[in-house]
Amino acid sequence: MKAIILAAGKGIRLRPLTHVIPKALLPVGGKPTIDYVIANLVKCSEIDEIYVAVSHLSDAMGKYFEHVRYDVKVTPVQVMGWETGGDIVSVLAEKNIHGPVLVCYGDNITEINVAEIIRSHEKRQANATVALFEVPKEDRGRFGIAEIKDQMIAKFIEKPDEGSTSSNFANAGYFVLETGSLKGIEAKKFKIERELFPIWAREGKLYGHVQKLELWVDIGTIESYILANKLVHKFLPPR
Repeated sequence: MKAIILAAGKGIRLRPLTHVIPKALLPVGGKPTIDYVIANLVKCSEIDEIYVAVSHLSDAMGKYFEHVRYDVKVTPVQVMGWETGGDIVSVLAEKNIHGPVLVCYGDNITEINVAEIIRSHEKRQANATVALFEVPKEDRGRFGIAEIKDQMIAKFIEKPDEGSTSSNFANAGYFVLETGSLKGIEAKKFKIERELFPIWAREGKLYGHVQKLELWVDIGTIESYILANKLVHKFLPPR
């Protein structure tokens, strides 16, 4: 199975750091953020190749991957930075990817079992299976939130307003996607979590796989970037 890491964002809220360093290459605990993501993927024997969607400071990303070696092939793919949906469609088309694909965000620090998500997806007829984890109720507005019933996602709300859901199961930034579910969708700027996940949930084609995560932190802001550097040594010590 192929995997796609979405790492095309400009990291606007992390400026001035991201004026010269791509967001996914910002160091956390002494190594680039994206290496934590790749570490989760290479532990899964089903993943045989990884594509990294790049746009902002793409030359720096390309040079980084020229000089680092992983247990599976990692290839940067130039995209337009058209949010998650547009960049996924672009990579699928350029690399002629068919069947299920594992998609993940390039700015999250966590340790997650990718093989479990894939196995969960294989058990059912779904357009996508989203890895979920519990977050404090006061943090729900920062995430895509899923209301689940027997592992089916009955409702998916991207960054819900206060009071719009009682669920606290959040998108962990990893999901298995059937490429056929995007057939006919053009490469344009759109967010798959906002425009397609809610539709698939209503149609009974979106499932969730809940995992208990000791640490999950993104580096979307200066504050969360500082927090990530404080927490990573405690929860994900070097091996």
